[in-house]
Amino acid sequence: MPNALTASFTRSFPGGTVIRGELDIPLCGHGVAVLIGPSGCGKTTVLRCLAGIEKPELGHICFGGEVWLDTGAGVCMTPQQRGIGFVFQDYALFPHMSVEKNIAYGLGALPKADRGMRTAEMLGLCGLAGLEKRLPSQISGGQRQRVALARAMACKPRLLLLDEPLSALDTALRVELRGELRQFLKGLEVPALLVTHDMAEAREMGDSVIVMDGGAVLQSGTNQEVFEHPANVRVSKILGLA
Repeated sequence: MPNALTASFTRSFPGGTVIRGELDIPLCGHGVAVLIGPSGCGKTTVLRCLAGIEKPELGHICFGGEVWLDTGAGVCMTPQQRGIGFVFQDYALFPHMSVEKNIAYGLGALPKADRGMRTAEMLGLCGLAGLEKRLPSQISGGQRQRVALARAMACKPRLLLLDEPLSALDTALRVELRGELRQFLKGLEVPALLVTHDMAEAREMGDSVIVMDGGAVLQSGTNQEVFEHPANVRVSKILGLA
């Protein structure tokens, strides 16, 4: 599979907490994989290790046949080398920068004209035209989410990682934007891995689903396989199934 993501790693924290990432995801084309589990189970840590923001003590990560991490061989690519687009839970926008400057932040290596063209392209793609000069504090929560997505996509990443991208929104807006975000991600020619603890969000947005709890992956498969055939009672309870 051209864009298969495979990983087997361990990340330990003071106090004895250990997170084990065991993933084998066929992220083909524009598929959306969802990593789901209760709060505190290790989902964000797995995402940050995949991105290269955190370094596991032991293991390997491979995407599309390229080794991103191999602790035995001393290989650990930076986030930039991995070609990752990352959308943080709180969006992490620069409050003193306009919408267009936030989007263009990672494009410093491009000539000025190309930088402007790419920024304008992302403004249009994300429905942000007309908001270029506004600060993050001057736009809505849904628009801030789009700015974060536009910034992540501006550098043309190979893989898009999203850490609970709807959690910063109120319940009504979160429900409203689920379908919109799903259509946006499916329209991109970039595979995406999205973290959530919301079962309805996982069911509506994921082509494939990975279930985590207690720092470990319990089950993975297509959306239909996981929700219709949970591996055990523990998975069933996490998914809210009878």
